[in-house]
Amino acid sequence: MSLRHVSQSSLQFILFGGKGGVGKTTMAAATAVELARKHKVLLFTTDPAPSLADSFGQTIGNEPTAVEQVPNLFAMEIDASKVLKEFKEEYGNEILEILQQGTYLADEETEELFQLEIPGLDEVMSFKKIMDFMESSDYEMYLVDTAPTGHTLRLLMLPDLLDNWIKFLGTLRWKYHTMVRHFAQKEHIESADKFLVDMKKTVKKVHSLLQNEEKTEFVVVTIPEKMAVSETQDLIHSLEKMQIPSQDIIINNIFPQDECDFMKQRRSFQDQYIQKMKEIFLHHTITEVVLQATEVQGIARLQTLSTRLFTGTPEEDG
Repeated sequence: MSLRHVSQSSLQFILFGGKGGVGKTTMAAATAVELARKHKVLLFTTDPAPSLADSFGQTIGNEPTAVEQVPNLFAMEIDASKVLKEFKEEYGNEILEILQQGTYLADEETEELFQLEIPGLDEVMSFKKIMDFMESSDYEMYLVDTAPTGHTLRLLMLPDLLDNWIKFLGTLRWKYHTMVRHFAQKEHIESADKFLVDMKKTVKKVHSLLQNEEKTEFVVVTIPEKMAVSETQDLIHSLEKMQIPSQDIIINNIFPQDECDFMKQRRSFQDQYIQKMKEIFLHHTITEVVLQATEVQGIARLQTLSTRLFTGTPEEDG
C-alpha cells in the first residue's frame, strides 16, 4: 500500500503524528516534497524540538521559508511562546477589558491573572497560527509535523479548550452588559465583544476543518514494536472520538529482508507486530517503510523516500 491516494484527493490539511522518535518529521518532509510537484505547499512543525531544518539541510525560520531545490515548497517552525506573546499583544486590551469589567478584581489583579501561563494555551496558539495562514489562502496544501502524541492530542483538543475559555469570558461579558442595561438602559458593541465573536468563529472553523474527511487527514506514524502498537491504538481511538479522519498508517524503521541471522531475527520479531497492526487496523491504508542505512536528510534522500511512500515500494534500493 502507499500514500498515492493522498496526492489524488481533495485533501488540503494533512497532519503527521505518533510517539516520539518514530520519524514523523521525515515522513512529513518527504510527503511535502512529493506534493510540491503539483501544489504550493506549506509545511509546519509544532514540535517544541523541531528538526525540519535537519531534514531539509537548511535554516527554517518562524515565518514561511522557501525550501531550496523544491519549487512550491515552504516550511515553518512555529515558536509557540512567540505566537502566544503576539496573541496577547494583539488582543490583550480586549481580554483585560472583559476581566476588569466582568469581575470585582482590581486592575492590577486582572493584569496578574492575564499574565498567568495557562497549560495547553501554547498548543492552542500554534493551531490558531496555522488557521491564520489557511485563512490567507496563499497555499494549496498545509502539512503539519506534530509534537509527540501527548502534545498532539492537546493540540487537537483546541476547539473544546478554546470554546470553554471563550464561554468563561463570555459569561463575564454577559454580566457586564446586564449591569450596563440596568443602569444606562442601553448598550453598544465594543471591541471586546467583537473579539469574542471572532474567536467563536475561529473555533467553529477549526471544528469544521478537523472533522472534514474531504479536506483533512491525520497520518499516524509508528514503528513495529509492542509499545508503539499500543500507543498507536490509543491515538487512533482518540482520533475516532474526536471524529478526526485518519485512514493512513506508516510503519517506519522495518528491518530489510537479509540472510544475516541478526537481521532475520530482528525482522521476524518485527513481522509479528506488523501483522498485528494489519489485523487491528483492517480498514486503514498501511504503508511500510524499511529502515534506511543512513539518516534521511537533504532533498535527494527525501525525494527517494517520497518515491517509496507514494509507489508502495518498502525495500531499500540495492
